[in-house]
Amino acid sequence: MFLSALSEYIHAHAPMTNLPELLGLHHSNPLGLHPIAIPVFLLVLAVVMRVITILVYKKERRTLYPLLYSLWWLSVAATYYYCFSGDLPLFEDDDLGRTEVCVGWFCQRQVVGIGWSLLGVALLSYVVYSMLNVLLHVIAHQSDRMGLNEKQWREWSWIVLTMLVGASAAGIADDFAPIAGIWIMIAYHLLVFLMTVAKLIVDTVRTRLFGRCLLSAVCFLVVFEAITMLAIECIEGYIYLFLPIVGLFATADFRYKVKGE
Repeated sequence: MFLSALSEYIHAHAPMTNLPELLGLHHSNPLGLHPIAIPVFLLVLAVVMRVITILVYKKERRTLYPLLYSLWWLSVAATYYYCFSGDLPLFEDDDLGRTEVCVGWFCQRQVVGIGWSLLGVALLSYVVYSMLNVLLHVIAHQSDRMGLNEKQWREWSWIVLTMLVGASAAGIADDFAPIAGIWIMIAYHLLVFLMTVAKLIVDTVRTRLFGRCLLSAVCFLVVFEAITMLAIECIEGYIYLFLPIVGLFATADFRYKVKGE
C-alpha cells in the first residue's frame, strides 16, 4: 500500500526535486534578505572555515576549534534558512509543467544566463566541498576525543562518498529517466541513514559512550541534509560541471591532526 502510494506520488511530482519542494515547508523570509545574500555569505564562510582548518592542521592552532564549530553551525543554519525561503526567484520547470521556487536559481541559465550560471555552480560546488571537508574534520575531532583511531573515524568518509555518488547518480538519471532519478534520491537517503545508524552502533560498542556517539550521528545527519540540498542544486544546474569540480576537490587527501602529533 505504502509503495503504491509512493509510486503514484513520484509519478505525479517527477522529476527529481529538492527537500524544501518535497516538504512544502517554505517560510516568508522574515529577515527580509536579498536572494543572493545568503549564498554569498555561505561562500565567505566556506573560505574562512577552509583557512581555519588549514591553520589547525599546519600551525596546530587548536584554540580555533570553538570558532570553527561556531562558523560551521552558522553555515548550516543559514543553509536551512535559505533553502526553505519562499520568496526566492522562480523557475519554470518544463517537465513538471509548473513554476516553482528555485533554491539554485543562480545555477540556472534560464534564470541568470549561461555565464552567471556557470560561475554560480562552480562557486556553489566549492561551498559544498568546503562544508563536507569541515564536516569530516569536526567529526574526526569528536571521534578523536572519544578515543577512536584514524581508521575508525575515517569510516565517516564512506558515508559522505555514498551521498556524493548517490546524488550524482540521481542527477544524471534525472536527465534521461526522471522517475528513476527520484527513486535513486530516495534510495541513497535511506542508505545514508542506515549507514549512520550502523556507525552509531559500532562506535557505541567501541567507546561505550552512547550519548556522545548519538550526538555525533544526529549532527552528521542534520549537516548532511543541508549539504545535500545545496549539492542537488549544483547537480540540477550543471551535473557534468559539478562532477569534475567536486571530483577534483575530493582527490585532495582529507587531513586531521590527531592528539599527540
